[in-house]
Amino acid sequence: MRVVVIGSGISGLTAAAHLACVGHEVTVFEQFEKAGGVTASFERHGYKWDLGQMIIQGFGPGEPCGEVLDELGLADKVEMVKDDRRYVFPDFDLIKPDKYAGPLWRINRLKELFPEEKAGLDKYWKCHLRVTSLMTIARKLEKAAGLGALYWKLALFLKFLPLMPKKNWSAQRLLDSFFESEKLQAVFTSLLADTFTPPDRFLGLGIFAVNPETSFDKRIPAKLARNTEEVYHYSVLGGVSKLIDALVGKIQENKGKIRTSSPVSRIVIEDGRAKGIIGNDGQYTPADVVIASGAAKEIFTKLVGEENLPPEFTRKIFELPLMDSIFMVHVGVDFDPSPYLHAVCVYYYGSYDLYGPIANAKAGIYHEGKDGFVVHAPSLHSPEMAPPGHHAMTIYTICPDKLKEGTWSERKEEYADKLLAYAEKRIPGLRDHVKTREILTPDDFRRRTHMEHHSFGGLAVVMGKPGAPHRTPVKGLWFVGSQSEGGDGVSNTMAAAYKVAKLIAKEEVSGIADEPSVVSPK
Repeated sequence: MRVVVIGSGISGLTAAAHLACVGHEVTVFEQFEKAGGVTASFERHGYKWDLGQMIIQGFGPGEPCGEVLDELGLADKVEMVKDDRRYVFPDFDLIKPDKYAGPLWRINRLKELFPEEKAGLDKYWKCHLRVTSLMTIARKLEKAAGLGALYWKLALFLKFLPLMPKKNWSAQRLLDSFFESEKLQAVFTSLLADTFTPPDRFLGLGIFAVNPETSFDKRIPAKLARNTEEVYHYSVLGGVSKLIDALVGKIQENKGKIRTSSPVSRIVIEDGRAKGIIGNDGQYTPADVVIASGAAKEIFTKLVGEENLPPEFTRKIFELPLMDSIFMVHVGVDFDPSPYLHAVCVYYYGSYDLYGPIANAKAGIYHEGKDGFVVHAPSLHSPEMAPPGHHAMTIYTICPDKLKEGTWSERKEEYADKLLAYAEKRIPGLRDHVKTREILTPDDFRRRTHMEHHSFGGLAVVMGKPGAPHRTPVKGLWFVGSQSEGGDGVSNTMAAAYKVAKLIAKEEVSGIADEPSVVSPK
């Protein structure tokens, strides 16, 4: 089977790697000069930085993406270490204790900070265990068959039954049922800022998925109770781009091709079926299957054409709730920042309010760093990412894709100065130690991702708003990527793309799916 994959982000490469491994003729077309999309790296003057998600979840043995790597034969090709993150709020900090204090250390610390909320924190923990158990059982069910599958289906139903009244609650309503304090609520909703989703539009039970205790302390055992297991977060040694290198290598090892600097101008449709692609150079490449990844709106309206799609499908593509963008300042410094950071990745929040900053970003108003930023220092675990005695650091914030006033090219230096000034309040003397800095704006990410609207992380996780379906109305045309998944970045996107690739290999070859259906195989 001839397969063309459009886009070499994590989803496109994962799908391509599986299909190449099972013997199909695979060609990946990437419009940028190097593979990887925002999972690639950025290198200058002897420093190396990550671009996209910097700490990734579920890549250990037996975990969802760890199993993908194992099945692709890459488990020993990408070296990872368990990692955790630190969260700093305007007037308190959550730093894991030097001496391990068990899985409840964060809950106990919050009880000290908010003694009036002890009962609510106990209720939260009880619910956290139940939802974690649900996710654990769901993973077991996915791998089960026969009587085993029936057992896990029953277990899933019984575990979910007490949560039924809350299944349609928003995060705001759920946390209101636990806590009075808005500050305490912000501890559990703060990460929603990354997805540009306010708490009243995010699914309540999803709060527990974005707050695994293992992400705050890697020493916590995965198993919290019977059939209640969390997955870990990881740093990739040498940067997340090592994962891209491994996937590219696997594709090429199996005679697949990666064509960089090769934009696609059109997906050829004949009699309702994808027949191949035409590149910007006018060259036609025939295909039995086309897998598109990246920007759904651009792919379906420009490469496919609305005339080849049902109006209802096109309407849903236009209504996808997308995140906005990101402003990054990569710096190389000549000192060790670890005494100030206490972790490789630190989230600093300047406000407990999520609603205002998210609304402002949607309106084109950039907060300049005052509402919060993230500092990531990958050379703390991978010294080779900086010259000897130096460190690579990335300081970034969420931001509007386009500014209400001015342009990113006009204001990027000003905004970089302001962001570094905010960071220096947390890391004293930072600017005196900066030896190089590289600024990446939404303009840069649009060029790298070929998007008209750069959506950092893809789909915003909004209740009742699903992503673009994997199976499209065009026979032989499939869609993968972050605008289908949303949520947990690299992890969800990679795991889903692998499942889709396996489904494509089964259905397209055997001819089971002659008539396309607009459903997602997730």
